Amino acid sequence: MTWLPNPIVTIGGVAYTSETLWDVSINYGRTTVWEQARASYAQINILNLSNVAVAFLINDTVTITLEDSVGANTTVFTGFVTGIENKITQSGDVAKVLTHQVSAVGSFAFMARKVVGTTAYPKEYDDARINRIFTEAGVDVGVVDTPPVYEFTARAANPEDAYSLAAYYAQMALGYIYETTDGLVNYANESHRTNEVEDYGYYHIENQWILSANIASRQTLNDVTNDIFLTYKASASKTATDPASIALYGLQAGSIATELENGPEAQYQADRYVLLRSNPQTSLSSFTVQLNTSLMTSVALDIFLNMYMGKPIQVLDLPAGIIDGTYNGFVEGWNLSFNRYEAAMTLTTTDSTLSLAPTRWQDVNPTKEWQDVDPAIAWFEYI
Repeated sequence: MTWLPNPIVTIGGVAYTSETLWDVSINYGRTTVWEQARASYAQINILNLSNVAVAFLINDTVTITLEDSVGANTTVFTGFVTGIENKITQSGDVAKVLTHQVSAVGSFAFMARKVVGTTAYPKEYDDARINRIFTEAGVDVGVVDTPPVYEFTARAANPEDAYSLAAYYAQMALGYIYETTDGLVNYANESHRTNEVEDYGYYHIENQWILSANIASRQTLNDVTNDIFLTYKASASKTATDPASIALYGLQAGSIATELENGPEAQYQADRYVLLRSNPQTSLSSFTVQLNTSLMTSVALDIFLNMYMGKPIQVLDLPAGIIDGTYNGFVEGWNLSFNRYEAAMTLTTTDSTLSLAPTRWQDVNPTKEWQDVDPAIAWFEYI
């Protein structure tokens, strides 16, 4: 399809389009599955051909949109101005050309400026704790996943910035906080990605959309943990280990401090850490999709313009030296760069096995009935 981005950058209520808008770069998410997402940010370059004064102000609201496949504006960034740099890029006898570089950040940066936790928190589950912190911070809350998974102990009053505290408890619950392009903050719990795959499957990204240069995969010993010591309420502890992994990769131990309330949840979490991290996995860590290629379909374009952290993706038939076989993964972060004529998105992803642990028999409720299994299937098919 033929498509032009036709971007609109609105700063403090003033829209910048056409020749005055030079180039824009937007970043969301995180670089690895083991950390929390950082604040989104945008770098916006605006040409000033007429040498007029501009009214950019620190803390001005910023909204960036691109046209989708049918010409409707799709919001790709929402934030506020944190920096302004003005400089002369060309100078002559007739005129001077000025460039204004505007830096903007998203909702997490606002949270980092808000102090919360000045009063004690009761014993509560992860969804209630995260929602409490979001509410105290005064941010616009999107989705906080329910039902809850982990119960936290009571927390004494201790002031801390809202971003750090929310990220701390999200990490403790094996979930993550993330921003949406329209400025909302959200919490994805431990079950989020499993449910996403079950509901929607993996989105197949065609090889013909991907720029072959700089495709990169990654495997690192830093991803391996095969011996865990995990503390929870009142300094009690649980351990988990994988002897086979230790034999292959050596002892790669880790110590994790949590505020979990319950021993069985603490043991499950220690087991899950080892289950997910006992073996290194190859992640397709970086690749770029050219959005304005004529090979891109209208449906695919709209999907990329509405990218989100945690989206399940699939890539087939890459060179075996990059990925041997089908790659299933999750989007951890992305960079969207564009000008008036072109747009590209670079995705950072991790292998799905680093997020999705297989069901263990000890996690299945003993009262569960196999009512959905075809009785004609022979029992030995499950051995």
